[in-house]
Amino acid sequence: MLRQLTPPTEPVRSAMKEETMRLGLVTDIHNQHAELALALDLFRRRAVDLVVTIGDTCDGFAPPDSADEVTSLLSACGAIGVWGNHDFHLCRDVSDFCRERFSNATFDFMRQMEPHSEIDGCYFSHKDASVDPHDVEQLWGLEDNSRDLNARATAGFRATSNRCQFIGHYHRWWAATPAGQIDWDGTEPLILHPDKRYFVVIAGVFQGKCAILDTVSGMLEPLDCAPRKLPNQ
Repeated sequence: MLRQLTPPTEPVRSAMKEETMRLGLVTDIHNQHAELALALDLFRRRAVDLVVTIGDTCDGFAPPDSADEVTSLLSACGAIGVWGNHDFHLCRDVSDFCRERFSNATFDFMRQMEPHSEIDGCYFSHKDASVDPHDVEQLWGLEDNSRDLNARATAGFRATSNRCQFIGHYHRWWAATPAGQIDWDGTEPLILHPDKRYFVVIAGVFQGKCAILDTVSGMLEPLDCAPRKLPNQ
């Protein structure tokens, strides 16, 4: 079963750094509770210790339907996480637009989200570590080179000394070392060698994707969590 954890206080976060564990990684859920439920079921069956959501857990700009289901599922399994551009105003600087549309239960969970998280030597943020998560314009990143992942990886490596950095936001599988992009597209596991640094983009739950990171073996395993369609669908 997934381990039940208290909200991510600093003592809890510090203790996490000393442990090795299997992490269930979800990002860009965007209120899609059916895909999330399947991801969490995969994590339970594969003995994941902790679920980490890497931003855009809920979508403050989409219809609020299913946001309660998403936050309830994540709360029940003791998930921790970070905020992204689509859920920033559900976590910090709550806008009147969001307050009128989302429930207190959703806000209760989302206010626990952090700007970034560090677990067992790994750095988790919605965008790379050079981006100020308190600056909404940087989170949206509408500049011309905002989707140049090689440039984002270089900036991320410079911004943090952590060996591995995991982000969401870009709705795809992608990875690099300081030497450049790795030939990897999420169709097979990625082995993170202990003598190298890595920058990894995790594909979105709303796309039917999630992952498990084993911090002992260094294996990142991409998984499918898309609902199966019936033959007549």
